[in-house]
Amino acid sequence: MFMPKIIPAILTNNFSDLEDKFKKLKGLTDWVQVDIADGKFVNNVSIKLEDIAKSDIVKNFSLEIHLMVLNPERYFKDCRKINTKRVAFHFEAVDNLKDVLSEAEKFSFQKSLALNPKTSITKVKPYLAKLDVVVLMSVAPGFQGQKFMRQILDKIKKLKKMKPEVKIEVDGGINLSNIKKISDSGADYLVVGSSLFKSGNIKETFKKLKEKIK
Repeated sequence: MFMPKIIPAILTNNFSDLEDKFKKLKGLTDWVQVDIADGKFVNNVSIKLEDIAKSDIVKNFSLEIHLMVLNPERYFKDCRKINTKRVAFHFEAVDNLKDVLSEAEKFSFQKSLALNPKTSITKVKPYLAKLDVVVLMSVAPGFQGQKFMRQILDKIKKLKKMKPEVKIEVDGGINLSNIKKISDSGADYLVVGSSLFKSGNIKETFKKLKEKIK
């Protein structure tokens, strides 16, 4: 039986902060998400993929890159260079999704499509066969620390009915008070950012989050 997985998310524009967060996660998790923001698709700018390549500690983890960028296909080669295991890009950031997915098929990383909160899940239906994961954003992309949008729970259930075997990742506003409800709705991957890193005790909080979804 597949157990839901918690994936810590790092959004930063500071290399030292990136390394510090990875060090704090060592021994807690094998998967980590790093957000890449271009200041165009979202109103925020993060570190770049080439910055991640400079970090040795990153190599100890399975890396998920969340591309909050326009023209995500331009980033695929750099994702491969840092041995990314899964790449998420946004439905709303591309003009021709079919072409971007065709480009993604040239690479061995898992393909993940993210939908903003207001985007209907029906938009993803024609492409499900080509995707490993669908990301349902439960906050507006670009900034951590936002409140979870409860309507996403219905989207999870509807997407699972549409294709039961699809892996669903939920990203944004997940914390100790709502993680069980999100998991019970059918989420397979639960991305946790500020509620983990701002908790004061990352190790203890991660342990409590895992206990909630057992």
